Amino acid sequence: MSNIRRQLDNVIANTHQKLYNSDQILPLKVPEGILVGNVLISSEGTYKNLHQYGRLVYKNVSLNIVAIRLANLMAKNNNSVFLDTIYTADQEYSRWFLDSQILRSQYQRALTNKNYEKSDTLWARYCESRDKALTAKHAVTTLVNF
Repeated sequence: MSNIRRQLDNVIANTHQKLYNSDQILPLKVPEGILVGNVLISSEGTYKNLHQYGRLVYKNVSLNIVAIRLANLMAKNNNSVFLDTIYTADQEYSRWFLDSQILRSQYQRALTNKNYEKSDTLWARYCESRDKALTAKHAVTTLVNF
């Protein structure tokens, strides 16, 4: 049993080293949220806030992958211009996604009220917002995986 435990410890240590070498810090669950290095990710509803040294750095991050990547890059003290670019792309995705959800609910309401002219217009606007949200999501995930 001791031999298996030692092998498992070696695998864990090697995995941590590979994550560190590939510019990834292993996230840890703490009572306040998720700790990535010296960056705390706290959740506020569906949004995430990033704190470093007790100071709020990024607020209302939409995508989990973006929050984790930003935290990793912040903990490694990477270029703040690149971090701001990722954050701006996430905020653009969030705006388009929220807009599409509002338009979809308005479309459903118009259908319920049998206002078909309005529903056609809302459907077209919803499709445009949905497509822009998908494009923005693709852009931000491309930046994150860069």
